[in-house]
Amino acid sequence: MTIAVVTDKLTKQEGEKKTTRRRVADRVNRLNFLGEPVRVLLSHPRYDFTLSVKADPQPCDGETLEVHWRDPLPDNASQYEISGIVLPGDPRAFTISIGQHEITAKGISCPLPPAGTALPARQATRHRSLDGIKATLSQHSARFEGRLIDFSAQSLCVEIRIEKPHSRYWIVAERQVHLTLENDQGILFSGETEVLRNQTGLDSQSFVLAPREMNTPRFTTRRYRPSREFLFPEPTLAFKHPLTGRHLELNITNLSGLGMGIKEYPEQAMLLPGMILPMMHIKLVTGFFIPCSGQVVYRNQVDDHANGTQCGIAILDIDIQDHLRLLSLLQRAQNRNAHLSSEVDIEALWEFFFETGFIYPSKYQQLAQQKDGFLNSFRKTYLDQTPIARHFTFQSEGQIMAHLSAIRLYEQTWFQQHHAARRAGKHAVGLEVLHQLTEYFYNACHLNNDKIGYVAGFYRPENRFPSRYFRSAVKQLNNKKAASLDLFAYFSRIPECYKQWSRTETTPAWRLQQTTRGDLIEFNGFYEQVSGGCMADALSLKAEMLGRTVIEEEFAKLGLTRRRHLYSVKRGQELMAIIELHESDTGLSLSRMDHVVICYVLNDELPPELLCFKLQRLVVKFTLEQPPLMIFPASYPEKHLFKREKTYEMMIQNMLHIEEYMHFLNNFIEKHRSNS
Repeated sequence: MTIAVVTDKLTKQEGEKKTTRRRVADRVNRLNFLGEPVRVLLSHPRYDFTLSVKADPQPCDGETLEVHWRDPLPDNASQYEISGIVLPGDPRAFTISIGQHEITAKGISCPLPPAGTALPARQATRHRSLDGIKATLSQHSARFEGRLIDFSAQSLCVEIRIEKPHSRYWIVAERQVHLTLENDQGILFSGETEVLRNQTGLDSQSFVLAPREMNTPRFTTRRYRPSREFLFPEPTLAFKHPLTGRHLELNITNLSGLGMGIKEYPEQAMLLPGMILPMMHIKLVTGFFIPCSGQVVYRNQVDDHANGTQCGIAILDIDIQDHLRLLSLLQRAQNRNAHLSSEVDIEALWEFFFETGFIYPSKYQQLAQQKDGFLNSFRKTYLDQTPIARHFTFQSEGQIMAHLSAIRLYEQTWFQQHHAARRAGKHAVGLEVLHQLTEYFYNACHLNNDKIGYVAGFYRPENRFPSRYFRSAVKQLNNKKAASLDLFAYFSRIPECYKQWSRTETTPAWRLQQTTRGDLIEFNGFYEQVSGGCMADALSLKAEMLGRTVIEEEFAKLGLTRRRHLYSVKRGQELMAIIELHESDTGLSLSRMDHVVICYVLNDELPPELLCFKLQRLVVKFTLEQPPLMIFPASYPEKHLFKREKTYEMMIQNMLHIEEYMHFLNNFIEKHRSNS
């Protein structure tokens, strides 16, 4: 609408200021450049009302003002007087009063006055919307479509089409209205709003709406909040504003792995709570930026003289490797000795493993046979940032003091391993890397939950620290679906079988076949009865996971092999055991956990000699090189006087309960420090 009845009066207002002719001319040229109109106010001398008429300003030479009407004037335009011209703009609009002028059907031409008036700054600057922003209003099942006209950080102006005359009464202004804004790429805003005012036209209706919530949390309220770092120099957030198309670059006041704080001022405010930012870049220094998408989740007034506002932006989506770079930076900012998946001196790392006793003689006997393979795999893992491995080191004065790594061995599960530390007096550097790992997965699981569902680890029950730590965690969480422990019997290689099962033919009642969905359903019933923990989910032993090749494809992208096979041992139709084995060429684990064969025994009546015979057949079939064996439950070998070499306990942590685990970890560290 280019002609409207308004209540504008060019009376003196508190806070207005005089402005120069030069600034007025600059504003006219700016509006011409942007293709934006001015408003010419036509006052009726007898009936005391004003028409606001839009006109396009022409290039100004600093002496003469010329504007052209956007639409023809009313026939009785000669009955009106020009009371002023409004030049919109931020942070203040300008007004001018004109004297001698020439008014025609085309427009107005007049001398530019010697000065203008800068109106008081708006409490919230309004911004014109891009064309093509679709607006949908809905209330009590009534739905209207239209477009976004303009907006501020506190309200929006929307115009909807009225297709049925009586439907203009279907929106009740006293009730909240749901507003959705979208473009060709998707939804940009969706939320409940209040109607501040509305105006009805012949076939349209406009609404000024205010979001009901200034805080729109993206995630559930957290008891534990990741640390926010105040970096110097401040990084910036660069993005194309989805509603205006303008490029913005704002300072980031604080930054975490899940979001950031931005400070805005009224004259530049453009961040609307709930608004989606489809593409933004966290710029740390020139040429180094991290792409992601986000959402404005809160807007809070700051108690300062500039009336600033603190806005929170949550990261919605980010590439897993880009997120790794961001978290690595934040961990270094928090602790300059903390290193996350940074390049490591491989020779120094091997020296560290030997000096800390992590590689003890019997372990090295196994390692020495495949030394070249391990060296190649470690170089690939520690020099390249791969999506299947993470390593955490605590380094002081160029020396590795503590180390912990994690590898993704199952679709949703990462195994932590290689935890070792030098003696550092009272400083528990081993706990430092444990905190690094947990903090990393806390941040990463919220944005890559399909790849990080569980974190697991094996440890010897005789080892004092891991036993105390992991058992305390399980006890504290007191929920086997949040954290669980399962005991395994361990053999460095598959035992030989000596009895009748070593013959080429076995009793026909015993069968070895590929595991079916029905077998896994039965196994889950068994596991719930004997344990009730997280293992079936974490190790992809659910029926719906059978046949999935996600992890196989991830390894293949890196030129590595990890292929899982599941076989069932049956007596007739009765399921006796499930055997899990892997074709793998990775050498990512010094304990060979990426090669281990796992046997889940459901029925103790399964003869151990028969089990070993079936295992050896499978090892030959897949040409595996003397893989270690783990048996669950650990009690099975004992019942058959089958001597195991060691026992290992597997602790699994469900990332859906990471909040509770983080509280436990922080309390554990504080208690350890206070006792040191």
